[in-house]
Amino acid sequence: MTTDVTSTRDDILSRLGDIFYAKGTYLVGMSELVDHLETTRATFYRYFGSKEALIVAYLEKRNDAVSRQLHEILGERSGREPVLDVFSNLERKTEAENFRGCAFLIAAIENPQSPEILKTARDHKSFLKDFFVQALGVEADDATAEQLLLLYEGALAGSVLRRDARSATTAKAIVAKLLLTPANDQARSTSMRPSASL
Repeated sequence: MTTDVTSTRDDILSRLGDIFYAKGTYLVGMSELVDHLETTRATFYRYFGSKEALIVAYLEKRNDAVSRQLHEILGERSGREPVLDVFSNLERKTEAENFRGCAFLIAAIENPQSPEILKTARDHKSFLKDFFVQALGVEADDATAEQLLLLYEGALAGSVLRRDARSATTAKAIVAKLLLTPANDQARSTSMRPSASL
């Protein structure tokens, strides 16, 4: 793919992200997209082939953005504090005026007939679980990562209809307690024991 083609494709994805998130991927038709971007149907189909491919590309670009943001928060750290920082970021995200939920869940619900869109949404959730495993570091285990993902997803969903309930704040409080349970304390204690080889 040439630089010009990549640039045009990325420009389309960047500019349609807002309208897809605000109005949904299903209800926004090609005519509205063309008008919004002041382009032509031929331009869309030249780069994406179908509306389904366009939605998949939009979700993939959004996944990349989420990944960059979360890894910037994590940095080189792992453990309880950076995980709590991730949920602090979630608090800010869910309090934003334009927040309307998880873009991947919305797209999956709107397009249940599309295996490719469903796969892209599931892949994002798999990324999030893997991220929490990385964030936990030496304390990582599959069950705890699943619990963090459930709390993260639940806060996203709960914040759509009940902004005043501050679901992300509640989720963060639960995480703070979860990562101080005896099992996690034991994991930290074990990881800090001197090696027999030292």
